[in-house]
Amino acid sequence: MRLGPLVFLVLARFGGVACTPVAAQPGRPAATNVRAAPSATPFVWTTRLDRDHALVGRIWGVREGRFVEEAQVRAALHGYVLLGEKHDNPDHHALQARLLRAMVEVGQTPAVAFEMFDGDDQPAIEASRRDHPRDAASLAVAVSWEKSGWPPWTDYAPIAQLALDADLPIVATGLARSRMRALMQPPGDAGAPATETLDEGTPLTAEQDASLREELRESHCGHLPDSRLGAMLRFQRARDAAMANALIGATNAARKVDAVLIAGTGHTRRDRGAGRDLLARDPKRPLVSIAFAEVQADKADPLAYASRWNASSLPFDFVWFTPRATDEDPCAAFAH
Repeated sequence: MRLGPLVFLVLARFGGVACTPVAAQPGRPAATNVRAAPSATPFVWTTRLDRDHALVGRIWGVREGRFVEEAQVRAALHGYVLLGEKHDNPDHHALQARLLRAMVEVGQTPAVAFEMFDGDDQPAIEASRRDHPRDAASLAVAVSWEKSGWPPWTDYAPIAQLALDADLPIVATGLARSRMRALMQPPGDAGAPATETLDEGTPLTAEQDASLREELRESHCGHLPDSRLGAMLRFQRARDAAMANALIGATNAARKVDAVLIAGTGHTRRDRGAGRDLLARDPKRPLVSIAFAEVQADKADPLAYASRWNASSLPFDFVWFTPRATDEDPCAAFAH
């Protein structure tokens, strides 16, 4: 049983808060001994809204406090590489594929982990690779993508195909569906997991906890009852921890130096999210977090975008600005 897109449709705009799939949208276009990276080819946008915005195509280096070139981002792709998306923006997926390809082209062989694949899907993924090698379409069938509620497989297929062609490990990082259902039970209900068996990740500071709670409220357009807020917070943090644990386990099992995580920006941030858990649980491995962010017409200062993630500063290493995918009001779904 998949979690459907109805209840948390609006979460697409927050890039992964509570990690709930969004409805598909029709009409979308489809290491050791590391070598020097080839020159990057120009990127062609498929989204159109605010394409002429001053920030589109520019990359803000958070630590540098200035704009940087793509070459600098490519040079940083080592260890855990977290590629944060807004789920329903096809350009974000194309840029994820672009950076994964850049790693492969210089001889890196990262494990490739997907938020969109639940832990229960891992056996089906392995069976698909065994029975239909290098066939991304068969992989989608194996994980029942059409029923998952995520955007069209055509958005993610190029990333998966790169991994298949390069014979890279493909890792399901999503919390198992059975555990997801249990997490949504109110405390004390039958089926709720025992507290001692639930990995809720590295504890948040009081400020981070408050920030996440407010972000969850906003992502539900003010319609999330306070009685459900605690469960949603546990759900989010358990998802983060599951992603971090899956990445650590996959890199160690495959004896890989690098791993790439494809997930919403709510999970790929460094301060809280899977990034926080990875930094705490595997501190010796480098970590770089790259967020692909849609521009806003009234914001030309990169630092002004920190509020999008309910933060005082940008919680990533790099922010790559893109056009917007849609003008739809995600809160309209709550009007009915």
